[in-house]
Amino acid sequence: MLRIIQNRSAAQAKSYYAHSDYLSEAQELTGRWGGRAAQMMGLAGDVKKEHFDRLCDNQHPQSGEQLTLRNDTDRTTGYDFNFHLPKGVSLAYTIGCDERILDAFRDSVEETMRDVEHDAKTRVRKHGMDTDRNTGNLAWATFIHKTARPVLGEPDPHLHAHAFCFNTTWDQKEESWKAVQFRDLKRDGAYYQAGFHARMAKRMRGLGYEIRKKGKEWDLDAIPNSLCNKFSRRKDQIEELARSLGIDNPDEKAELGAKSREKKAPQLGMEELGGLWLNRMDATELEQIHAARKLAAIGVERTDNAEREASSLEYAIDHCFERHSVIAERKLLTEALQNGVGHVTVEGTLRQLELSDVIRREIDGRMMATSRTVLVEESKMIRFAKDGIGQELPFNSQWQIRQEWLNADQKAAVNHVLNSQDRVIIVKGGAGTGKSSLMRETVDGIEANGRKVFTFAPSSEASRGVLREKGFEATTVAELLVNKKLQQEIEGNVLWIDESGLLGSRTMKRVFDLAAEKHSRVVLSGDWRQHGAVERGAAMRILEQQAGIKPAVVRQIERQKGEYRECMCELAEGNTEEGFAALQKMGWVREIVDSSDRYQQMAHDYADIMARKESVLATAPTHAECDILTDHIRRELQQRGMIDSKSHEVTQLKPLYLTEAEKRDGERVSDGDVVVFTRNSKGYKKGDRLFVVDGLPCDLGLHAGRFEVFQQKQTALAKGELLRVTAGGKSKDGHRLNNGTVYRIKGFESSGDIRLENAQLC
Repeated sequence: MLRIIQNRSAAQAKSYYAHSDYLSEAQELTGRWGGRAAQMMGLAGDVKKEHFDRLCDNQHPQSGEQLTLRNDTDRTTGYDFNFHLPKGVSLAYTIGCDERILDAFRDSVEETMRDVEHDAKTRVRKHGMDTDRNTGNLAWATFIHKTARPVLGEPDPHLHAHAFCFNTTWDQKEESWKAVQFRDLKRDGAYYQAGFHARMAKRMRGLGYEIRKKGKEWDLDAIPNSLCNKFSRRKDQIEELARSLGIDNPDEKAELGAKSREKKAPQLGMEELGGLWLNRMDATELEQIHAARKLAAIGVERTDNAEREASSLEYAIDHCFERHSVIAERKLLTEALQNGVGHVTVEGTLRQLELSDVIRREIDGRMMATSRTVLVEESKMIRFAKDGIGQELPFNSQWQIRQEWLNADQKAAVNHVLNSQDRVIIVKGGAGTGKSSLMRETVDGIEANGRKVFTFAPSSEASRGVLREKGFEATTVAELLVNKKLQQEIEGNVLWIDESGLLGSRTMKRVFDLAAEKHSRVVLSGDWRQHGAVERGAAMRILEQQAGIKPAVVRQIERQKGEYRECMCELAEGNTEEGFAALQKMGWVREIVDSSDRYQQMAHDYADIMARKESVLATAPTHAECDILTDHIRRELQQRGMIDSKSHEVTQLKPLYLTEAEKRDGERVSDGDVVVFTRNSKGYKKGDRLFVVDGLPCDLGLHAGRFEVFQQKQTALAKGELLRVTAGGKSKDGHRLNNGTVYRIKGFESSGDIRLENAQLC
C-alpha cells in the first residue's frame, strides 16, 4: 500500500520524523536523504535533525535562509509518501531474519520515489500565466520502520517506510525555490503504488520467494493467511472501528488510523519484541517461516517476461475499456501492473504500451487513452444516427393531441417525435418531467398510422416494472439483442428505449446494427445527466453532442408541486447548493453531526412514517453505512412490534459487478462466491448456480457474458420485513422473484429459507 498524506504542521513533522536517537537495532532505522533537490542543497546520506528541522521551517538546510517566497503559518510542510509491505514479507524479514529483504525494500521505495520526482511540477503564475511547469526535482527523507503501532502496548512486525517529501522544488527557468504542485502526484498515487509493488514483488521472486496473488493484493506463498492475520492486529483494529462508524473509504480509514493509534513503544528493542512474537506462534507456524527462508536461501535468476507483460496489458485493456471509453493512461498501466505483479516490470509494461494499438493523447496536461475498438464502435454509432437525419417520413403529422392536460413541453415533445424525419430521435427530460405520459400519447399517434412501437429499458426494474405499470408491454434491451422471435417482430417498426442514459456505446451500436438490419427507427428517451451508463461510453450524450441530433427537451417537473418543485428544478439543473438551501428553508433538511444520534433518529423517523402507513426510503452514502442504518431500523421496528422480534439468518447474494476480464481472472473470485447464469449457455441453464471451490472452474471463460458472480453474505431478517430481490430465483411456493421487486416476508421455512405467501408486492 502507498498512502500520500499532506502535512501542514512543521512542528508535527519535526516530532514525528526527526528523532535524534534512531538506532539500527531499534524499531526504526536512520533516515536517508533522497532526490535531486536534496543533492542541490548539499544533502546526502543520513538525515541530520538540524537539516530536517530547517527544511520543515522552509529554510535552506545549510544557510538557514528562507527557501520559497511564501512562508505562511498554514503552508504545506510536505507530503508523507507512506509505503507498506504485505504482512508475509514483514514476517520473513523480522522473524525469518532475511536481511536481503531490507535492501530490496529500500531499492523499491527509492525507484518509485524517482518516478514521483520525474513528475514533479510547480505552479507558474508570472505575467498572467496560469499553468504548471515540470521541474523534475524533489527533496525527501526516507525513514524505515520495522513495526506497526502498538496494540495493548505491543507492536506487530510491519516493515514500512515514510518518505517525507518537502514542499520545495527548484524552478530552473525562474531560478528560484518554489512550492511543489502535489495535486497530480496524489492523484496518480494508485499508479505509483502499483509500480512499487511490481518492483518489490519482482525482487522477492528474485530472492527465491514465490508469491501468491489475490485480486489486487499479493504476499509470500509460503506464509499462510492465518499466520499473517495473527500479526495484523492493528489492521483488524482499524477495520473494526471503520465498520462501527460506517467508513469504507481507504483515505478515511487512513485518517481513522492516525487518530486512533497508541503511542509508540520505543522501550521495546527488536530482540525483546522478537521474543514476544515467538511466544505468540506455535511450532508449526514458526517452521513455516523458517521453511520459506530456507527455500529462498539461494535466490533465483529472474528475467523480464515480455509475454506476461503483454498479456497483463491486454487484461488491463479489456477490463478498463469495458466500462470506459477514455481513461487516464496511468489507470491502464496501474491495472496491468497489478495483474502481472511479481512477473512484470514498470519499464517492460511501458514498452508494451508503446507497442500496442492503444490511442493516447495529452488532454489538459494529462495523458489519456482509448482503444481503436472503442473509436470504431462510437464512430459507427454516430454515423448511423447522423446519416439518418432527414431520411425518413414523419410518423403522423396529422395527429391531434388527445391528452389536453399535457403541459407545453410535453406537447412540443409529442409533436417533435411525430413530425421527425430522423432515423434516431431523442426526447430528453429529467426525473418527474412526465416523460411516461408524453410517451403514451406519442405511441398512440405512431400506432394510429400503422406502425407498431416496441418499448424497452436497460434494466428489468425499469422495463418489466415501471413501463409495464404504465401500460406498455416492455422488456429489456438485453432481451431484444438475443431474442430472435422478437427481432423478427420489430421489422419495419419502432424501437422506443426509455432511460436511455443508462445505455453504453457498445450496446447502443448493437441496437443500431439491429435497427439497420430490420429497417426500424429508434426513439431514445431519458437524461444522460441523471443516469450514467455502467458500460463504456455515455451513448445518449455522444449522440446529442456529436451526431447533430436535436432533442426534444422536457424541463417542467410535474411529479412535485409548489415550493418542492422549485427545489427539484434547481437540483435537476445541477444547482445543488441552491436546491439544498431551498429545501432547508422549507424545513426539509436537518443536520445531525454525531453519527450514532443520526442513525437512531433516522430509525425513529422511519418507524413513525411506517406506522402512519406512508412510504419511506432511507439512504446512506456507503454500503457500510447502509448496513449500520439497517440494523438501527430493524431494532426500532422490533421494539415497536412492527416486525417479528426474532431474527433469522439467511444467505444474501451481493453482486460483485466484475468485468468480463475479471471473470476470466480466477484471482478476482474467492471460495464461497456464487456464479449465477443470467443466460442459457452450453451445459448450463439460465438461473443455474455454481458455488466456487478452489477457484473458478477453468471452462467458465467459454461462457463470457452469460453469468454474474455474487458474494455470499449472512443477513439477519425478520417476519414482516421488506426484501428487495437482486439475484432472481423462486420462492418456496414456486413464485418467480423478479430483480428489483420488493416483497414482504411472511415467514420462514424450518430450513431458514424465506417464505413469501402470494409474493405480495409492497
